[in-house]
Amino acid sequence: MNHDELPIVPHDDDDCCGCLIVVERGAVADLVCNECGALIRTVPTDEAPQILMRMVIDQGMCSAVCPHCQALNTFPGFTSIEAFICRECGEGVSVTRTVQ
Repeated sequence: MNHDELPIVPHDDDDCCGCLIVVERGAVADLVCNECGALIRTVPTDEAPQILMRMVIDQGMCSAVCPHCQALNTFPGFTSIEAFICRECGEGVSVTRTVQ
């Protein structure tokens, strides 16, 4: 499984700023918080990408176009953003109007 292509899923906990990572254990994978270490769920390894995507959709998502290169940047798990680093060109972007 290519972990670079998995969606970023914030740990849905007000006391933790971490994101979920996949820890593979053969036929199963643990979805674990990279900050607090909490085990969120154990799933079949081959289903982990789809389950993470469902979790992202459930948490919400927003997007913004980079004014420098016009690339669409998506922010799974966030309902609004004020600033970001473009994933395409690497430029910093201050959002003049909060994107939702």
